Amino acid sequence: MIPDKISLLMEETGCDQGEAELALEMCGYVVEEAVKAIPRLHKNIVVFKGRIVQPEQNLFGLLLVILNVKSRAVLRTRAVLSYNPAVCAVSLEKDWFEFEKYLYGCRLWEGSLPTESLEIEQAVAGHLRSGAEAGLFDAQPSGADRVQAELAGVLKQLLRSGRLELRLKKDVLDLGQYHSLRAPSGIGERQPSRGGVPWRADGGPQPDELLVLKVTLESDPAGMPAAELRAGDLVAATITDTRDIAKYLAKFFGGHSDQGPVPVPAPVEAIEAAPAPAAGEPQALLVRVRFSAGVCGDAEVASQARLRAVRKAPGMPEKISWWQRFFGTNK
Repeated sequence: MIPDKISLLMEETGCDQGEAELALEMCGYVVEEAVKAIPRLHKNIVVFKGRIVQPEQNLFGLLLVILNVKSRAVLRTRAVLSYNPAVCAVSLEKDWFEFEKYLYGCRLWEGSLPTESLEIEQAVAGHLRSGAEAGLFDAQPSGADRVQAELAGVLKQLLRSGRLELRLKKDVLDLGQYHSLRAPSGIGERQPSRGGVPWRADGGPQPDELLVLKVTLESDPAGMPAAELRAGDLVAATITDTRDIAKYLAKFFGGHSDQGPVPVPAPVEAIEAAPAPAAGEPQALLVRVRFSAGVCGDAEVASQARLRAVRKAPGMPEKISWWQRFFGTNK
């Protein structure tokens, strides 16, 4: 009787005899329960989620690789390459299916490079299927650094770049976890907004397709009161965000020097009142500035603070650049 159950379980699930015997013993020799237990027996699925930065051409990308270490099969290779730095805003801590969904969404954004994205997928998949280093098929949670170096070499050769940066996060799953599907939280819920800018209920910004950086606005005792700021005013924003992509963008936008962070002129996009302060504390304002099409900055300032800011008068000629007027240079 037991040999028949073992044979049936092997036929139904494709497992080997040892796995079938273990699953049946765990489930009291109930075949229906053993069928459900088989996918949870071993962690054979390895997931690599990565961010790509190519500073020479200002390219940004994501890479997803999923392997079955038992069968040494390549289950998935997904990639996107783009000129939009917001691509790299996603956390590598996300589950693989949420990460893949974000990756697919990035392909629809302005600045996406579909041909180059496909070439990355094909190059990585080809490398994995043609005798890649054995560490790629290691089910241990460690070892991401070795794989990161190997795949970075593949990408550097493909993109002809010596300065390409690849950061990988490795997850090890069982087959049941890999096949499970989860509905992202909040789907179908109406998101609150302020002044046309999406915000979370707790007062934080919704990233959506934007990369939102933490910034501070430079003060000036003789400057404009924060309460009088309007959309379109130019302010001095210093990028204080500690994420790697933020540090790179600070250099890219000119917000970093050998002496440290420096302010960047940026137009105000939206101003809103912060959540009600505690008794006795001054009212604060939430200010969003725009650095580029895909990158914004958020700052919180006291409403009575005075900021270094200029206002563009209607009809003002554009013969002198705003950058020169803002910093007082006239070259």
